[in-house]
Amino acid sequence: MLDLRRDSFSQLRDVLRWRVALVLSVLISVLMVILGGLNTRMGLADTALLAWVVLGIAVVCILGLLVLPKAQGGTLFFLSIALLLVVVMAFGLYHGRNMQHWAYIFPPVLIFLVRSGPALAGMIVFGAYASAVTALLLPAIEVVRFASGYGLLVCFMYTYALLQERAASMLRYHSDHDALSNCLNRRTFNEALEALASPRSTARSCTFLLIDIDHFKSINDQHGHLVGDRIITQVAAELGRLLDPGTPLFRYGGEEFAVMLVDAGDEVGPALGERLRAHVAACDFQGVQVTVSIGVGRWHAGQGGLSVALDQADQALYDAKRGGRNRSVAFAPSTGATRSDPSPAVSLH
Repeated sequence: MLDLRRDSFSQLRDVLRWRVALVLSVLISVLMVILGGLNTRMGLADTALLAWVVLGIAVVCILGLLVLPKAQGGTLFFLSIALLLVVVMAFGLYHGRNMQHWAYIFPPVLIFLVRSGPALAGMIVFGAYASAVTALLLPAIEVVRFASGYGLLVCFMYTYALLQERAASMLRYHSDHDALSNCLNRRTFNEALEALASPRSTARSCTFLLIDIDHFKSINDQHGHLVGDRIITQVAAELGRLLDPGTPLFRYGGEEFAVMLVDAGDEVGPALGERLRAHVAACDFQGVQVTVSIGVGRWHAGQGGLSVALDQADQALYDAKRGGRNRSVAFAPSTGATRSDPSPAVSLH
């Protein structure tokens, strides 16, 4: 199955979170230098020591942000701050000093660290913990005031996180999908190729199917562009209906679609191509005769680049068109020729 999770949207999110973490690390370092100096002058050795420890952690986080990959560096920073806040509350209880004002930092930290659901659970647990610690140091009215303010902050932060996730999900969907066909778009296809060619990829092979609607210009000329758009949408839906849930379908361009089968057997691509061709030929397109031609190319790791396999699929598609259309043709790497089944018989099995 092709993994499309590491797309440009995810990378942008990691970069932005990394930048926020880097700025906060620097600000925390400056703040701890100031607090450490002030507490030392005031003779508060315990809180001065805490400030120097936090400064050391902030410096380590800065180094981690600069050395580690951005996703890992950002996670390290916000996880460190969350754990540090838990320790700070215990530190205050041990030394008899009230530290509940630092607890208000915990909710936004969790929003940067995990999704809204786990973040809400973590904020509630930490709020109960901070309230219990505060109750051992301050009068009950102060505990009520802290819990009220913290509870309101949790409500606002959770609502913001929920809205942000919904908006991000919509933005991600529309940036990855073609508006007309609801298929994955060409940009996402290019990103999938980059992921496949990456040194970190574990894929050993990939079969490409290029699918083109036959005589599409004639459909537009005879029936109008609105009907043409409907045909594209319906063909995409019919193709998707036959594909496994984990198999991505891309709108490659215009009336052309693409399928990527990662680490599938040699015969899977040609067999799927014939099934897709036969299924579209048998579908009812409301009085419009619609067929597709399909070209199949295959890539193996260490045996040429992905562009070679795409060129082979494109050549096979051209041969399918030249051979009469409404057929699936697979490139034969052993001979440099192509092979196809000229029989137009419809079989979905």
